[in-house]
Amino acid sequence: MNTERQLHFSREELLTATDVARILRVQRTTALDYMRRGVVPACKIGRRWYSPRPLLDGHLDRLLAADRQA
Repeated sequence: MNTERQLHFSREELLTATDVARILRVQRTTALDYMRRGVVPACKIGRRWYSPRPLLDGHLDRLLAADRQA
């Protein structure tokens, strides 16, 4: 069974660690740590980390929904 799936995002949809930090209202180093550990969806391209906007938005929506149910 092939569990690998390919996702395609435009360059405009890729958020930098600085963008993620601004959205989450944390320091850039904290955002990088979250991206590296998989706390937020992200991928490394070359030496830089990026988070696809649609995946980050979906992740935040799920966290908010879970928080409302608790």
